[in-house]
Amino acid sequence: MDRKGHFITFEGLDGCGKSTQVRHTAQIFREQGFEVVEIRDPGSTAVGEAAREILLNPRYAEMDATTEVLLFAVARSQLVAEVIRPALDEGKVVLSDRFYDSTTAYQGYGRQLNLNMVLQINAIGAHDLVPDLTFIFDISPETSAERMARSGKSPDRMENEKLAFHQRVRRGFLDIARQNPDRCRVLDGHEPEQEIRKKIHIELLKRHYI
Repeated sequence: MDRKGHFITFEGLDGCGKSTQVRHTAQIFREQGFEVVEIRDPGSTAVGEAAREILLNPRYAEMDATTEVLLFAVARSQLVAEVIRPALDEGKVVLSDRFYDSTTAYQGYGRQLNLNMVLQINAIGAHDLVPDLTFIFDISPETSAERMARSGKSPDRMENEKLAFHQRVRRGFLDIARQNPDRCRVLDGHEPEQEIRKKIHIELLKRHYI
């Protein structure tokens, strides 16, 4: 199916700055006259928000890793069908705070599930939709932990994992970038916010998105 809009995803460890850059990027596109839809994965639909509450709730620490990956796919399937596909078909720009690369990094690398299985589940949950561009904000797990501690919010079920888990997740994101060089752009999440915003703007210009 031909798409008229652009689908851009933002990935990285918690505290990497991706959510802030989603807002900045939305502003860049809106200033150019585009209609923009900002979403988060999991979430942004009634089904997705219900799944998010289960997935991130520390009360469910006993959740099996395969159950976890399937629940992410459930939320994503509804998000694609209800929000992303219709928006793209209408020529809108869709900016997503996480998408299936997070599942590959967290459940495939972090939980050490079979990567082929995770990729198959991702494809099903995404209805075979592939982002046009993915920004991966790379920070150390130590920086992630420091930033999340400063945020003052209670850690969710994923954030409660040990350092080794988050180190594997970081490796996962960098592997994804290496395996998908045309789609993925790695940015140093330790750099100042405005510097990162400028690099995103340059990338959008280079790809003739704006």
